[in-house]
Amino acid sequence: MIPLGKSLAVLVSFVFLPLSFAQGDFVRIPNGWLWFLIIFIVVTGGIALGAYLYGKATRPGKAGQYALTAATHMFIWVVILLTFYPVIYLLAISLNENDSITSALPTTGNILFRSGVLPDPAKFSFIQYQKVLGETHLLSYQWILVVIFLGAALFALWTLFSERMGGSIHRLERLRGYAGWVIFLSLAVLVITINPSQFYFINEAGQRVASSTERKIVLYIRNTLLVSGATGIFAVLISTTAGYAFARMRFQGRYQTLLGFVFVQMFPGFMALVAIFYLMSYLGLLNTYAGLILAYSGGAISFAAWIFKGYLDSISPSLEEAARVDGATRWGAFWRIILPVSIPMLLFIFLLQFIGTYSEFIMANILLTGENQWTVGVGLRNFTNGRFNTQWGALAASAVLGSIPILVIFYSFQNALTGQHTAGGVKG
Repeated sequence: MIPLGKSLAVLVSFVFLPLSFAQGDFVRIPNGWLWFLIIFIVVTGGIALGAYLYGKATRPGKAGQYALTAATHMFIWVVILLTFYPVIYLLAISLNENDSITSALPTTGNILFRSGVLPDPAKFSFIQYQKVLGETHLLSYQWILVVIFLGAALFALWTLFSERMGGSIHRLERLRGYAGWVIFLSLAVLVITINPSQFYFINEAGQRVASSTERKIVLYIRNTLLVSGATGIFAVLISTTAGYAFARMRFQGRYQTLLGFVFVQMFPGFMALVAIFYLMSYLGLLNTYAGLILAYSGGAISFAAWIFKGYLDSISPSLEEAARVDGATRWGAFWRIILPVSIPMLLFIFLLQFIGTYSEFIMANILLTGENQWTVGVGLRNFTNGRFNTQWGALAASAVLGSIPILVIFYSFQNALTGQHTAGGVKG
């Protein structure tokens, strides 16, 4: 990938500095950071001077404050643009007809394309997506599920735009909630029904031959969704029961157990890789989703329980006390009172665990040894066969495809994360 500092230097030099090329794809700017700092100060001073001369600031001191505020805003916007740069570059590379980032750079045209900061739009095509998806064969009902999934996703986006255009907020939120469930259910059925036998090509003899690992990105996405979804659900089950016990019950060893949870969080997960591998090998769970889900869930116990306990501490116990007075048991109060008002936090825990395991690589690479069981992270590693053999175009296209489900799921349930279900729960 092109470093962020290089992109910033090229953008600045494109406007202010003469450029000299070296080694084809590298733009060398002597003391580029110093030039950028000088230009930034000059622009900020120009803003202050303009504010003072044209009445925005009535005295020099206020003009300096105006310039400082403007400089802060400019710096924040620069940081935001540089943060989005890798995403934009990844999308552009996925639409590039070449598998190499720096090969066949144009010699004429915009400086950003000649330097390799951005790929040349004249070479954009969908050949990389055809390469990674060309040997995926979905069944008829699976295509119907894909259409339902895309339709619900587009409908959810339409409700967002309609809300910003002045539509009925409550009605749109209700419709968006229905769309979110349609997305979730269609994606869940699709994930369950896809199997490795659907990835093949027909050879010259008319026989089906299993696809190579670079052509199974949809299978890897399916595996990742299955593992991450099960891990998220398991994390929710653990956090709700353990967090409620720590928040509402007083028992011997409670404080020591909470300290133990904090102590466990001090150590990074990869320190336990050898022990986890030996344990899964001893239990016969290597190269199984059950083993990987258990390994992921073990790390979620302490963190998710702590989060849910802190959330319950902010909820008044009078809600449960009122239910107990009406005859509810402790379990009934937990099921009918605590869980409904905790839906935003439960979704947050699910998404937090889902996102954390979706892009995880080390644990999956150790425990999953069969290519049909690989997750997205392990599958993407297969595109990098060597320093000079990386299939950058196919890698970028696969990364874009792998990010679509998690983006759709996150934005489908974003309103539930901020819902306020406790408002008016207790009077007086």
